[in-house]
Amino acid sequence: MKLTLKLLQNEFEAYQNPRSEKEKDIVDAAEDVFAEQGFSGATTAELAKQAGVTERTLFKYFPTKNDLYKRVLSGLLFETILPGHMSDLKLRLQTLNPNFKDWYTGILKARYDAVAKEPQKLKLLLGALLFSKEFAEIFGQLWKMNLYDTSLEAFRYFQEKGDIRKNLDPNQIVRASFSLGASFLITKFVLAPKFPIEVNAEIESIFSIFYKGISN
Repeated sequence: MKLTLKLLQNEFEAYQNPRSEKEKDIVDAAEDVFAEQGFSGATTAELAKQAGVTERTLFKYFPTKNDLYKRVLSGLLFETILPGHMSDLKLRLQTLNPNFKDWYTGILKARYDAVAKEPQKLKLLLGALLFSKEFAEIFGQLWKMNLYDTSLEAFRYFQEKGDIRKNLDPNQIVRASFSLGASFLITKFVLAPKFPIEVNAEIESIFSIFYKGISN
C-alpha cells in the first residue's frame, strides 16, 4: 500500500492508543532499532529482542516489518516533527528580530538544543528520507508548506532592510541556509557525535561564513 499522509494520520491514532503495554514496548524499541540500523538493517529478531518479546508476539501485533515501520514513522511525523520542530521553527522564522545576526544564530541554536534532546529522532528521520521515496515526498511537501515560504518572506524582509544583497535570489539564500543548518546538525549528531565542539562558537562561525556570502 502506498504511503500517504492520510495513512500516517491513521497510523498515528494507533500510535497514540496502543492496544497493550506490550505493543507500546514494541514500538518504543523499534524507534531505537530503526534509528541505529535503518529499515533494511533491522531484523525482526532484533526488533523482538529489544522489545523483550518473541518474534511470534511481534508478528501478532505487526504482521510485517513494514507495518511496524509505518507506525514508527507516524509517531516521528505527528508527535515530534510537526508539533515540535516545524511549528517552533516556523514561529521563530516569523519573529523577525531587527538584528539579522541575532535572528539567524538564535534559530540555529534553538534547532541544536531541540535535536540534542532526542538525537535518535534525527537518525530516524534521515533513514526514513533515504529509504522511503514516499515518506520523503510527504516530508518535502510539509517542509515547503510550513517552512520554505515563511523563510522566503523572512529573507526578503532582511533584503529590504539592507542586511542582504538585493541582487541575490532569495530562493537560493533559503536553500543555502537550510543546507548549512542541516549539515551542522547531521555532522554533530550523526557523523561525529563524539567530536568536541563549543556550540556557540561553532554557530558564530557558521553565521560568519554564511553572512560573508550574502551581506552588502
